[in-house]
Amino acid sequence: MAIGLLTFLSGCASQPSPTPAPVPAITSVVPSASGIPNSVAILGHFEFISVQGTGQIFTYNIATGSQIPVGSPYATPCANPSGMVLTTSAGNPIMAVVCFDTGSLLTLNVHPDGTLSALGSVSGLPMPYPGIVLDGTNVLIPLFGQPGSTNGGVARVSIATPSDPVITGTVTLASPAPGEFASPGSLNAANGFIYVAAGSESQPQLTSSSIQVVNEATMTLVGTPFTVAHSPQQIAIQGSTAYITFFDATQLQSIDISSPASLKSLQIASLTTSTQSCHALPIAILGTSAYVGCYDEAAIDQFNIANPASMQLTQTITGVESPQRLQFAGQYLLVPASSPGGYVYQINMETP
Repeated sequence: MAIGLLTFLSGCASQPSPTPAPVPAITSVVPSASGIPNSVAILGHFEFISVQGTGQIFTYNIATGSQIPVGSPYATPCANPSGMVLTTSAGNPIMAVVCFDTGSLLTLNVHPDGTLSALGSVSGLPMPYPGIVLDGTNVLIPLFGQPGSTNGGVARVSIATPSDPVITGTVTLASPAPGEFASPGSLNAANGFIYVAAGSESQPQLTSSSIQVVNEATMTLVGTPFTVAHSPQQIAIQGSTAYITFFDATQLQSIDISSPASLKSLQIASLTTSTQSCHALPIAILGTSAYVGCYDEAAIDQFNIANPASMQLTQTITGVESPQRLQFAGQYLLVPASSPGGYVYQINMETP
């Protein structure tokens, strides 16, 4: 689950090595000596970390600039909680979290002190992957499928009544070509459409991975699969542009999504410099910068995306092991490391 499906494409210019920049201050905590940190979510000055293997969600207070544990970790009824989203219902903070091993979504109360308690649940979500997103009261969930036999899809779960979440729609992804299987690992939503990064191990790998678009209201596919390099990982959206990371291909691609039925590639940026490559997994956007986690290289690449068709590498932050997710909380970039006993890093982007 940590990496998902993994790669190709051609005609990519290598990025020049970035100009050295001030090194940001990095601190870290270890939520669990044996579990694997997976996802991070933020509500006010509280940070929540899901840990796979132990089935726990840890809470930290980050108001002072440090990660201070809050209470005891919440024990979920599953072994592998992963993606989390947060919202407010009737003035009360609510968390929704998916459980991979039980095929379910849980809703939790978030109390004023940052502790959690059970609220509701719904099952019937086969292989829900961590890359979930919240759109209004809908939680949108990638369902991985059975590679080689059944395409994955997307589920829409309403948490309008948080104590009684309901699956209100599902859609199965299309095969990019006959005999090719699509397995979504991450998605995002904008303007009524869901954009899905769907990897594939089908042969030929040059043509079997895709970005697919779903109409959220009708839960139907829009247009045809947009072929991308093998191993699309996570997808971020800003305005009319989607940004997708690629693990094996070591690439970052920007795509014009202004016409959801007719996607257009803007740039495929190589993440290979003269000194190192970047096997890209997570991505987060802040202003005119995109931050890309380099999983194998223990680093984070920063790109200037002021012009999505001419993305430029501006900085590389090192010393961040196995970055799995990236989440901004004010001036801090929070990064769970996907390894047993892994760290959760807090990077002060305003230092020194």
